[in-house]
Amino acid sequence: MKILRIIPVLLSLVLILSCGQPQTPALQQGTLLPQAKVIGDFSLVDQNDQPFTRERLKNHWTFAFFGYTHCPDVCPTSLAMLAQMQRRLEKAGTPELPDVIFVSVDPERDTLATLATYVPYFHPDFLGVTGEPDEIHSFTRRLGILYGKAENDSGENYLVDHSASVLLFDPDGNMRAVFGPPHDPEKMANDFIAIRNYYEESQ
Repeated sequence: MKILRIIPVLLSLVLILSCGQPQTPALQQGTLLPQAKVIGDFSLVDQNDQPFTRERLKNHWTFAFFGYTHCPDVCPTSLAMLAQMQRRLEKAGTPELPDVIFVSVDPERDTLATLATYVPYFHPDFLGVTGEPDEIHSFTRRLGILYGKAENDSGENYLVDHSASVLLFDPDGNMRAVFGPPHDPEKMANDFIAIRNYYEESQ
């Protein structure tokens, strides 16, 4: 009899505790990491010749895509998609819009001037980022982003194979979610709002 009396009390405690925890959002396209991934320090530079470090990822949300300006298909398509996503968020009156950065994995050809012309073409608020080859390699490796010159390509018109995922960093400067292709701007906008709400409720 004592056990039967205890069971309802335990169930009530479980319900109280579960109600206090925000529910993990069901995303349409993105994958929310079980735990935010701390990426550590890095040293890159933006298209305006300003240092771009982990501190630049803090206090706001950031989408990041990795590619190169000579890319014939995936990069312009992805940046155009991110611009559509951003404009959907703008149109919806979303407070504190996320930053969007394009990290070049082709520092040989992607100068700051090239990035400053190429990236804002898709959206005036987008930012191009590059750096020394070793720094780019170290940064991307920690994020699970792969890239490399295509085999049998030589000369100045070489292609670069690279990951097509879009990463999302939270206001703590940690990697929070991954969006694999094919990307849909509406679904990504909805997922961003869901992730942001979940993050705020978890604080």
